[in-house]
Amino acid sequence: MNNANLSFVPSHYPCIGAYEIDVTSGCSVNCCYCGLKKTAHAAHTNIPGDLKEKGIYLSPNSDPFAKLARDGSHELLERFLPQGVQFLIITKSYIPTCTMDLLAKYAPQVYVQISISRLDNELNNIIEPCASTARERLEIMSSLVASGVRVVPCMMPLFPGIDDTDTSLTSTIIACANAGAKYLKAAYAVLDYTDVGIVKRMIAHPILKQSFHLMTEYQKIHIGGGLTTPKTHRMQFYERITQLCAEHGLRFQACPILDPAVLENNNVCLCATFRKKNN
Repeated sequence: MNNANLSFVPSHYPCIGAYEIDVTSGCSVNCCYCGLKKTAHAAHTNIPGDLKEKGIYLSPNSDPFAKLARDGSHELLERFLPQGVQFLIITKSYIPTCTMDLLAKYAPQVYVQISISRLDNELNNIIEPCASTARERLEIMSSLVASGVRVVPCMMPLFPGIDDTDTSLTSTIIACANAGAKYLKAAYAVLDYTDVGIVKRMIAHPILKQSFHLMTEYQKIHIGGGLTTPKTHRMQFYERITQLCAEHGLRFQACPILDPAVLENNNVCLCATFRKKNN
């Protein structure tokens, strides 16, 4: 990727840095719930003059450390971190050692969210076939925490009947706590039922098919919308996971971007980035 020709656009997300950029068009992780396709690098143009003040959300529509993206992401970080630019990163992929060292060097400027919805790698291979293993993600989390980087595990997206059982939730929460996490976010999957490819992938596997049939309510989210679990179930879940997190030394934070309905629940704490942006 040629860093002389970059394109930053205003962020579509109200609680995240002012600019966003994807180093690839589409994503090669191939998650079964996602409509993004594996494609080549995106075209890039201008660089705003206020990146240092506003910050960057790295790859909101892809994974910045997927195979096709990791080199370009490292180049971006290597160029702009020394300039004082802050980065928000969300990934479910292995972060190369050289990039880990770079993030550690500029730890106060970096906020990393690690997507980890379950520890079952057999299911992970079906739902997120090209993502890192749960163990690799936990190791990345532990290393980042040890280096002083702000890290939050994200159990997103969760699939009803699969990821919200007491066994799955508790084991994942304990693993994240053992990796050094202090906070945890979670939200249910919201599936675009008009995307034939997504529906076919969901109903092709018996476990995912059962989960898909539990998604009976349309939910409008910040960008788009789709089928998810009913609101009553979600609100009960948020209160349950809040308690589970507290039992293991974590503080749960709900995400209004992925589930605006949590704004109506005074018993649930909202994610820190949303509260900071909207207070």
